[in-house]
Amino acid sequence: MNRITSGIIVLLLAVSGFFLFRGQSEPVVNQSTRYSVTDSAGRRVEIPHLPQRVIVLNASNLELFYAVGGKVVGRPTTEALPQAVKDAVQQIPTVGITPNPNIEQIIGLKPDLILGVNMPFHHNLIPVLDKAGIPILLQSLDNYQQIIDTLRFYGELTGKPDQADVQINQIQSRYEDIMNHNKDRVAPKVVVVWGSPESFNMATSRSFSGDLLKRLGAVNIADQGDDGGGQMGYVPLSMEYVAKQNPDMIFLITHSSDEKINEKFRNELANHPAWRGLKAVESNQVHHLPYRLFAVNPGTQVGEALTVLAGFLYPEVTKQ
Repeated sequence: MNRITSGIIVLLLAVSGFFLFRGQSEPVVNQSTRYSVTDSAGRRVEIPHLPQRVIVLNASNLELFYAVGGKVVGRPTTEALPQAVKDAVQQIPTVGITPNPNIEQIIGLKPDLILGVNMPFHHNLIPVLDKAGIPILLQSLDNYQQIIDTLRFYGELTGKPDQADVQINQIQSRYEDIMNHNKDRVAPKVVVVWGSPESFNMATSRSFSGDLLKRLGAVNIADQGDDGGGQMGYVPLSMEYVAKQNPDMIFLITHSSDEKINEKFRNELANHPAWRGLKAVESNQVHHLPYRLFAVNPGTQVGEALTVLAGFLYPEVTKQ
């Protein structure tokens, strides 16, 4: 009888030891734990450690969030997504277009975190969301480095840092390859015209496309002084100024993927008297950049965006 009792005690100790060991090797994370982060607007925001009901309000952050294994309960109404992400979020409720999200729909989805953009139209959501107890992070994606930093942060947010590292390593490997191929080459003088037929701007090095061009060595005529255009990503287009600078190459980016709108965009510029005398126009160096890569930050497709620009700037390298 004592022998049987001893055996049972040994068995119980072994089982309890197994579960104790298992618990130590696979710690249970308290998902309700909150911590403080600083967003791109300089706001300190308390967010869940591992949010379970995330809403993303813009295409670029949505693509990056999904790249590291994230899932959302609400998304923006947009076509500016890679096909794989479009398919993945097809059944996810939409909460309106990025510049004008529907606050009632957002609150109705009961999110525990919202990922937005550091722009006025998302700043305007803060008072209502604060009242509802819903944190919103306002983020900037204006350059290459911010893509890397955001991927790393989203890896922590989803609890999948290893998946984020894989994405980051792939992007940086392609980036380094492109930079090595185009190192020490004489880059042309360029201008990036961004907007719609109603409103034209020039992209400075503070914008996403301007940042990539600067990394590739291009001379951007929109940059004023020595600080890359101050804090402005875009400045109003002056055809007189462009004519005076006479760039070797012109890049066009429109708000829309609609070819009719793009054609109107080109025609509006072409009808300006100063346009015809430009070196870039005469040498057929006016290039329309793909909407999906340049109208919004392309996220993990940034390597493709760099390849497109490098192909225009250094065609002799591309041919090789």
